[in-house]
Amino acid sequence: HGPGLRTAHFTTALARAGHEVLVLYVGGGNGAELLPMLETAAGDRLGAKCVAVSEGDFGRAKLREMVERFDPDAMVGAGAPASALAARLGLDLPLWADIFGDPMAEAQAKAASQGNDACLPRFWSMLGPVLERADRFSAVSEAQAHALVGQLGLGGRLSRLTAGERLVDVIPCAAEAAGEGGTRERAPLALPRGAFVVLSSGSYNTWCDVETLFHGLDAAMSANPDIHFVSSGGGVAGHDENSYANFCRMVSASRHSSRFHLLGWLDSDLMAGLYALADVGLVVERDLYERRLGSENRVVQWMVHGLPCLTTGLSEFGASLVGGGLAFGCASGDPGALAATLAGLARDRRPVAAAGAACRREAALRYDYQSTAGPLLDWCRQPLRARDARGARPLSLGLFSEPAAVVHLLEAYLAGLSLGQLGYRSLRWFSRRLSGRGLRRPGCD
Repeated sequence: HGPGLRTAHFTTALARAGHEVLVLYVGGGNGAELLPMLETAAGDRLGAKCVAVSEGDFGRAKLREMVERFDPDAMVGAGAPASALAARLGLDLPLWADIFGDPMAEAQAKAASQGNDACLPRFWSMLGPVLERADRFSAVSEAQAHALVGQLGLGGRLSRLTAGERLVDVIPCAAEAAGEGGTRERAPLALPRGAFVVLSSGSYNTWCDVETLFHGLDAAMSANPDIHFVSSGGGVAGHDENSYANFCRMVSASRHSSRFHLLGWLDSDLMAGLYALADVGLVVERDLYERRLGSENRVVQWMVHGLPCLTTGLSEFGASLVGGGLAFGCASGDPGALAATLAGLARDRRPVAAAGAACRREAALRYDYQSTAGPLLDWCRQPLRARDARGARPLSLGLFSEPAAVVHLLEAYLAGLSLGQLGYRSLRWFSRRLSGRGLRRPGCD
């Protein structure tokens, strides 16, 4: 997922620059899935220590004491949720908060996908403390950086103390090929000779237009029997599992279902072979603010391996690739246009091969870990608290001086929940309270 890729991006860049890095990894298992991304191309492990923790650990003295023994000079949150957890440690350290995609635009996309607004207060309660606490911020696009400045203004951070201070930088998506390059022979499936392979990798998230994706592919397969669709990835547990499930249902009913190869989530060491198997990657977006402000990790991953994409180009990054001749564009919400474009690319594959070679060159030149992380590396040479770090925070002052505002947030959240969801969350809250965690996890779902 994106947070893991962003963590590998930042950790690799910092370790290469000579910093000692302790990664607090929140995820399943022991963090083993992250470690292969922290290797150099030669297979050498970078000098970073990865410790698996849970969200609840951030409210406990044990984790705080471990971090203090490491004696860090600064904290870096790879994404808004990670930044919120870093803030929860309560350490008086400079904090860089990477807001990797706009959280409230993501909340809107999720609300539209679920058909209710219950998630909006939860996202805001996660973002608000980060806007208050962090000393420096990064966004994934210029458009999102401007939106983030506006959010900081609403949080009271654009004050006389921070006038002239740089608060927000842009760190785009980045990727590097690790280890050996992939070959079609090493791909995790075999396809007919001469197949034109269309790839989707990564999550089927709330911004994915799975209806246009399916109907466009299905029509393209009717027009050209060489077209095959390969998918790695799937739903996002706890966030959006419906989009992928809906896509799978449509595929199962298609007369071309045998040419849809849905592989699910794969180990990272299989991906290079999958990229080599594919002719073109595919990004089909809903027209949402999440897209206008966000970016696509998967596309940079493809570019590193010489795989161009066909994209609806709603994001700043996607539009720049189409405009620069590094990707093929297609109108959003138009299955017919998607089908016609895919059939055309499958008929004449020379432009696809040329675009792939150009993508590989561009990725090596502009989207490696080190050059993209430049603003973060500059700050980490001498991390400082923001100039308003010791001042009162107007956002918290406003909420606590107006209790009705907090009540309104709670009521809005509860109003969007079903009786089953209310029962589930109530039981979970009581179990956390009994284990000593309940009061330390505001806003988590």
